[in-house]
Amino acid sequence: MAFTTLLPSSSRRDVIIIATIVCLLTVIITFRSIFADHTPGRTHVGDLPTFGNKHDKPTSQTAQPQQQTTTTLIIPTSTVPSPKPTDHGVCDGFPESKDIFVVMKTGATEAYDKLPVHFLTTLKCAKSYILFSDMEMDMAGHHLIDSLDQVADDIKKDNKDFELYNQLQDYQRLREDPRPLKDNNNNGWNLDKYKFLHMLLKGYRERPDAPWYVFIEADTALIWDNLRIFLDKLDPSKPYYIGSPTYLDIEFAHGGSGYIISQAAIQAGVGDHPEIATHYDKDVHSICCGDAMIGRVLLDVDIKLSKAWPMINGEKPSTLPFATNHWCQPVLTMHHLTAQEVSQVWNFEQARKARGIKTPLLFIDLFRHFVKPALLPTREDWSNLSDDIKYTPPSDNDPDRLSFNGRKWSELSEVERNSPTSAEACRLACDADNECMQWMHKDNLCATSRSIKLGGSKRPENGKRSVSGWHMERIEAFQAKAGNCPKPDWIM
Repeated sequence: MAFTTLLPSSSRRDVIIIATIVCLLTVIITFRSIFADHTPGRTHVGDLPTFGNKHDKPTSQTAQPQQQTTTTLIIPTSTVPSPKPTDHGVCDGFPESKDIFVVMKTGATEAYDKLPVHFLTTLKCAKSYILFSDMEMDMAGHHLIDSLDQVADDIKKDNKDFELYNQLQDYQRLREDPRPLKDNNNNGWNLDKYKFLHMLLKGYRERPDAPWYVFIEADTALIWDNLRIFLDKLDPSKPYYIGSPTYLDIEFAHGGSGYIISQAAIQAGVGDHPEIATHYDKDVHSICCGDAMIGRVLLDVDIKLSKAWPMINGEKPSTLPFATNHWCQPVLTMHHLTAQEVSQVWNFEQARKARGIKTPLLFIDLFRHFVKPALLPTREDWSNLSDDIKYTPPSDNDPDRLSFNGRKWSELSEVERNSPTSAEACRLACDADNECMQWMHKDNLCATSRSIKLGGSKRPENGKRSVSGWHMERIEAFQAKAGNCPKPDWIM
């Protein structure tokens, strides 16, 4: 006979209630023990980066020396929400890429900040790629190659350009985090320029049969579908060196924007000259940038740059100058993106595919998604990067100096001369210029632009605030005139 049948009915109820409570507590405790190690925010030893093992080497790189802004540039997610595609089927519609060999450059001091997002986006579906740094390491199953380990000792010895490189090797041996070494007296930039030729040579040796070599950096976004369409128009057996032009003593492709080299070109440049990097290393110290050395090596074998700007671009959605020359052209690359921005661009691409859009992604698409919804007549603590015309009052020492646009102060209209006095006066100067699309005022500066840029937040400095504004009616009129781009405007 069961024990509970010997008890009064009220006691049996008490026993049943108590037993139920005990069972519930047991279940709760069991589940807490199962999921304790997965509590959000908890640090797991296995998740921490280590740099002591011979493969665990970090990466350091600095950006190309382009014109920079002190503005904190963001894409406002509150007004421009990014779709969140799932992993299911993401690679199903990915363009065939086995004949495109992606060569990505980073550095030990930035690798953990910039590379992980590419494993989930740019490189997620890529068939063939290689990662270069200034220190050998493994990251989440991805191997990074030291691009500088074959630089001759006589080049490294007593060379200040290699101070950071030597520090990185010490940090690796001592299992220290290399990120504090970032931007240490510009040493990252000085070291970075030695990587380019060695990446070119090692990339070729890794895939000597690749029809196309695409060189990008860890803050570069790559639009895969557009790249596939673009390269299908070209013959890799012809010597192509394609990029966004930069000028020093020669014309060369800007490295941060990315550049493309065909099988024929890389064969002529390094395949037929396996000691090319060693030959040119002695000259790298005296030049500003490694991408210029790539241009020189290829020019030495009579391969000139094929210009693909603005499709290959050094800007990003928040800094692009939207106008007729940034409207109907397809986008191949963008530069200076944060990890968040790389993800946002990738999500935008996937959302277009999910909606069945098969046309190339154009600049107009970036404008409509990332920029237009965030434009306002006036926005405080914001810099929209206006810089076509700048008005600043003359000094007592130079009362009639030339203004930014080449005119003397006395030749300016009263509205222009008053423009630096306030944000409202700056807006009126923009109104008075029929081509002005936007303006920005700070302290004694009024700047206007004839293209459309979003820019980003700008904190007050010494109590002085930045105020920006856009001429909404003119922007609407420009969009109507520029049209919807029925046909992509491919360059080359």
